[in-house]
Amino acid sequence: MRARTRRLVTVLAACFPLFAFGCGDDPGTPDYSGHDDLVRPDQKFEEPDPYEPGKERLSVDVFYEGGRSETIYINGFRTHYFIFGFNEFGRDSFSQAPSGDRLEAEHSDQITLVGTAFWGAGIVWDEPIDLSEWKKLFVSFKSSDPSFATFDLTLLYGDGDMPRSVTLRPTDYGYTNDGQWHSLEIPLQDAIDRGLDPTKVRSPFILGAGGGTFGDRLLVDNLYLTKF
Repeated sequence: MRARTRRLVTVLAACFPLFAFGCGDDPGTPDYSGHDDLVRPDQKFEEPDPYEPGKERLSVDVFYEGGRSETIYINGFRTHYFIFGFNEFGRDSFSQAPSGDRLEAEHSDQITLVGTAFWGAGIVWDEPIDLSEWKKLFVSFKSSDPSFATFDLTLLYGDGDMPRSVTLRPTDYGYTNDGQWHSLEIPLQDAIDRGLDPTKVRSPFILGAGGGTFGDRLLVDNLYLTKF
């Protein structure tokens, strides 16, 4: 693990002080092209907000496959997607696989806990990215398992190797643990009001919580940002 990544782990641990954990290898953007059974011909669904060409929509390269005007790609060098481990040498805190139960395109991502004392994952950028023109974050969740009754959505910001954090709760934006899809519309101004510098974002999306029962599952889909 590189020194920079070690310092980012320290920062993330500070966000969740009851737990020590490390980053596993950066898996990059998951490739589900070999999963031919994700969408059945008889499956019907309606996207909550289909992309319209010409509109501005930013993808951060995970939890979304649909149309967009811009993408910040995960390359494993300066931009990363990490599943956090329970400790520096431990296993990932959950497994991640595609699910045909989705809100857009071909699949959502299913998070399945493996019984560690903490679970978490997120996008981490080595250098700050200016997101000041982007005003809202959209994401959808679905679960009925007790481990996901509540969890945190964290954003990182700042220069150097010790970025600061702002935490929001999906339950404040309409998510409930009732086994139905809930599409959240989160004003980034809420994070700015808590201290986020939108010109120096280091992570737009980290999920995590303490505890969790082996086998509990959460579906995540339809993650993007808009300017309005």
